[in-house]
Amino acid sequence: MVLCKSLLFTLLLYLIAFSANAEVNVTINIDNPEHHLATVQVQFKASETKDTLVYLPTWRTGRYEILNLANGIRKFSAQDEQGNALLWEKVSKDSWRINNTQHKKLTVTYQVYANQLGKRTRHIDDSHAFIDNSTVVMYSEESRPQKHIVQMVVPKAWRSVSGLDFGDNHHQFIASNYDVLVDSPIESGINQFFEFEVDNRQYELVIWGEGNYDTQKMLQDLTVMVEQSKSIWQGYPFKRYVFMVHATSGARGATEHVNSTIIQRSRYKFSARKDYIGFISTAAHEFVHTWNVKQYRPEGLVPYDYQQENYDNLLWLAEGSTSYLQYQLLLRGKLLTSKEFFEDLAKRITKHQHKPGRNSQSIAQAGFDAWINESGDYGNNHSVNIYAEGYLASWLLDFDILSRTNLAKSYRNVHNQLYQQFKIPKSYNENDILAILNQVTGENYQPWWQQNITGLLAIDFDALLAKAGLQMSYGKAGAKLKTQIWTGLKTEQVNSGLKVTHVEKHSPAWDAGFTLDDIIIAIDGLRLVDKDLTTRLADFNDENTVDISFFRRDVLASKSLALVKRPKDKLKVTPLENANEQQKAFFTQWTGLEFPEDKK
Repeated sequence: MVLCKSLLFTLLLYLIAFSANAEVNVTINIDNPEHHLATVQVQFKASETKDTLVYLPTWRTGRYEILNLANGIRKFSAQDEQGNALLWEKVSKDSWRINNTQHKKLTVTYQVYANQLGKRTRHIDDSHAFIDNSTVVMYSEESRPQKHIVQMVVPKAWRSVSGLDFGDNHHQFIASNYDVLVDSPIESGINQFFEFEVDNRQYELVIWGEGNYDTQKMLQDLTVMVEQSKSIWQGYPFKRYVFMVHATSGARGATEHVNSTIIQRSRYKFSARKDYIGFISTAAHEFVHTWNVKQYRPEGLVPYDYQQENYDNLLWLAEGSTSYLQYQLLLRGKLLTSKEFFEDLAKRITKHQHKPGRNSQSIAQAGFDAWINESGDYGNNHSVNIYAEGYLASWLLDFDILSRTNLAKSYRNVHNQLYQQFKIPKSYNENDILAILNQVTGENYQPWWQQNITGLLAIDFDALLAKAGLQMSYGKAGAKLKTQIWTGLKTEQVNSGLKVTHVEKHSPAWDAGFTLDDIIIAIDGLRLVDKDLTTRLADFNDENTVDISFFRRDVLASKSLALVKRPKDKLKVTPLENANEQQKAFFTQWTGLEFPEDKK
């Protein structure tokens, strides 16, 4: 008989209470950092089962992708408390069965190879160790609810930092159970360390790696940013929070955790204003996750199943809404100007307009399929993204709530209610969201949901922006519109010509029959010498049809391509010169900023 998920979680809570005095001791010995190696020892309490299965998760929280983390495990062994070797066998890619373990304390030892910096899983070198514990520490079903004590054995000069509580020394950490442990990374090494306090909460900033960052600017703006959480949620889920930053030679990205975040950026991508906006926006995104996902999340992700995919069609709300709400923190803290915000909006609108996948997949479907999501050409033409389109759905929903409640309520109220009503171990589903929307607005949101979430998202951006006194335009007001030839092709230069890397669905190039990996060599019989198509196609107008010569599978071919034009300048979002008071009030309630009277 298969137990339902809620019953399994109830059983897990029972085991937590039953195992309150039990503990698991973990030692992570960074004994060969130059070669990215560590030796891990996990000491389990006496088992109640004849045999014990131990696991290493096959994915980590915050990244909905099977990562096959056990591929870095070697030299596995198991012993009882007397040091006697126990027989074992590996039974799947990420699980080991240890025989004859009943009533025996069990010690498992293995080597971990840690050289996955960009995946934010595990990385060890001679300057630091970043440990996402789900990628390093094994568990059993019995040990999962038990307290874990982790001892880092590191070079003398290293400093260890984590959102976990300290144990008996500054390299020892305590987690109340395995789920907390694997959602609390450890950064140990040569690093810079800073502390600040906001609203009786302790914050830490630890930076590994040299770069062109300004630590005082970072501290100043993080202090402002974290305080803005009160504009969305009533209450905090933490007493102490750690911002971990890696200034690297290429790795980039970030991951949220229950008491911290890890942010990776190129070491020279901090000082320029554009780059700094990228950093502080990422920090805001991950901080929003401290509530959205880490304190309330869809039922498909509660409890986490670390050995297989965790499906749910509300991942757009977990990720896309976080992308949307991060700007609430930045704007209300005046860390972003209205002009900078408008530039971001324009990019998001443009990207969506050139994503044909919006006509093929709903964001609910995209959430469920996140585990098998395809990027690149196919993804853009046939799919939507839980981050990008999730942001737009959140924006659309926010404006709808603001409109229906005459600016009295917003999407922020929805997320506060999710936090108040569905804290872990509870979870929410689609019906719960609809019930909260009804509580907030007094209206039925089922038709809206069917149209925009389970249906294909269709947004009238002109009407949406007008509500807040904004408009879309190309180029300077009153100036003649500049245009350029558009084919729908993206290419990269190779030795033999221009290799096609993307063909936008229903574009001229798509209709002409071009596809990925075609290598374009000539236009109208003349060899192509430019690094891209734009320069050469500027010689034609939108009434022309050109003959494109190209190689496909090393066979020479040609196709006719009808040219069309589109605006050359980038899309801009600007304030209306004649915005009325209602539109200005809408803008202020939306962003927390005064309406920008000067559109320049």
